Amino acid sequence: MRVTLAGATLDRRFWKDDRAATPETISAAYARISHSPKGLQELRDEAVEQLDRSRRSNESIVYKMGHSSIAEHAVFNLDIEECSRLLVEFIESHRLASYTERSQRYVFFGDRAFQIPKELLDTEFEKELRDLDGDRLDLYTEMSADREMVDKFGELLLEQTRYVLGLTCPTDLGMTVNARELEHIISAGAAHPLEEVRSLSEKLLETSSHLAPSLIKYTGGADHAYKAREEVREYVRTHLDIEGKKEVAGDELTVPKGIRSTDMVCQGTPCCSDDPEAEVVASMIFELSDLSMHRCRELAREMDDGQLLELLMPIFEGYPQHASMPRSFEMMDLTFDFDISATGYAQLKRHRMVTLLVQAYDPNRWETPEAILEKAGYAARYWDLQERGKDLHGRIAARMGEHVAQYVLSNANVRRVVIKLNMRELYHFARLRSDVHAQKEIRDISGRLVERAIRHYPIVCKMLCGKDRYCEVKEDLKERACSTNTIK
Repeated sequence: MRVTLAGATLDRRFWKDDRAATPETISAAYARISHSPKGLQELRDEAVEQLDRSRRSNESIVYKMGHSSIAEHAVFNLDIEECSRLLVEFIESHRLASYTERSQRYVFFGDRAFQIPKELLDTEFEKELRDLDGDRLDLYTEMSADREMVDKFGELLLEQTRYVLGLTCPTDLGMTVNARELEHIISAGAAHPLEEVRSLSEKLLETSSHLAPSLIKYTGGADHAYKAREEVREYVRTHLDIEGKKEVAGDELTVPKGIRSTDMVCQGTPCCSDDPEAEVVASMIFELSDLSMHRCRELAREMDDGQLLELLMPIFEGYPQHASMPRSFEMMDLTFDFDISATGYAQLKRHRMVTLLVQAYDPNRWETPEAILEKAGYAARYWDLQERGKDLHGRIAARMGEHVAQYVLSNANVRRVVIKLNMRELYHFARLRSDVHAQKEIRDISGRLVERAIRHYPIVCKMLCGKDRYCEVKEDLKERACSTNTIK
C-alpha cells in the first residue's frame, strides 16, 4: 500500500501564481482513474500540464455523462462576512458543506451595525426598523454590561441576552464546500425571493467560478422549487380547512405568546414502525449471519425484552462515549414536532444529516430567557420590543410579503419544526445537546426528545444521554443488569 498527499487546503496567500493552480486538475485526474491504467501521480501531472483538456474532460464527465461526484473533489474555503442571521439560515440549510459561525453565545455583538434589507430601504418601514433594532441593541448592550447580571450569570449572560437581538444582526462564518454543492447553493440562491440571498449567490459565483469554470457552470436560478412551493401554498389556502385544524384554548398544543417554547414539545409517537427495537436487533443479526432480513426479523420478534437487551449489552458496555452507535441503529427512524426560537434553531440546524422541516417564525410567540425576567424594567422593555416587532412584521407582510417581513423579528421568536432522524443520529444529538455544557434552550429540547424516546423505546435507548452523564448511566446499567440477572 502507498498513500500520497495529493493536495490540501492552503490559505490563498501561499498559492503559486500559476494558471494551473486550480482544483479542477485534481477532479480531472481522479475522473480518469476508472478508465486509465496509469498511476495517480502521472494522471495528476497530465491534468496540470494539459489544463484546457482537463477542463473539457470535466465538463464532459460532469455535465454530459452525469458523473457529478467528480466535482466533489474540488473544495473551496470561503469567508462570508457581514451577513444577517436570516441569510445564515439559508446558507446552512445546505447539508453537504462545513460551517463555523461567529457565535452570539460567546462573542459580544453590541458593536455590530445591524443590516437593513434592501427591500426596506427608502420605504416607510426603514426608519421604524432602524429604531426597533437600535432599541434592541441598546437593551442588549445595557443588560450585557449590568454588573449584577454579570455576577449572577457569568459567562452565560451573553447566551441569555442574545435573544434580544434581531435577525438583521450581522455575523461572519467560514464555509468549506465542494464544487458540486457550491454550484447548488449558487443556483438555489439566484432564484430566492430575498435580495440578500440573491446577492450572496452573485458573490459566490464571482469569487469561485473563475477558479473552476469547468465545475461551476450551471448557476442560473433554480426557481422551480419556489414556484411549486407557492402553488402548493395556494392550494392549501383555498382547498383545506386550516382554520378548523388550528389549536384552540385548552388544547395541549396551544402555546401562548412569551411562553418558553420547550414547554410544548414532541407531539405524538416518534416512530411509526410496529416494532422498531426488534428492527434494530434484526439488522444486527443480519450483519452477523447468512439469513435473509425477513428471517432475521422473525428471530428478533420472537425475543423478549431481556433477550433484546442482552444482545445489545456488548455495545452499551463496550462503546466509548464519543463513538457512534452501530449503523444498525439507523434502521429505526423517529419524528418529533416542537417549537424552537431562532436562537435555538441556530443550534438545531447544525445537525445537517437529519430531515428538518420548518414553518416561518411566528411574530406572536417568543422565548423569554431567565435573565430578561431578572429585572422588571428589562422585562417591560423586552416585551415592548417584541410587540413592536410583531406589529411591524404584520404591516410589512401585508405590503411586501412574508419573506421580507421575517427580517424584523428577533432571535427570540419561535417557529414550529419537524425533525426526522434515525436512532443513531439521535444518540449523536443527545451526546452534544443534552450535555451540561450545551446552550440551555437546545438542552431542554434535547432532554424532552430523549425522555420521549426512552418512554417508548426503553431497550435501544438505554445509553441515550448527554456525554457528561455517559459514565454514570453506563455503570448504572451494568449494575442493574447484573442484579436482575439479565446478562447470564
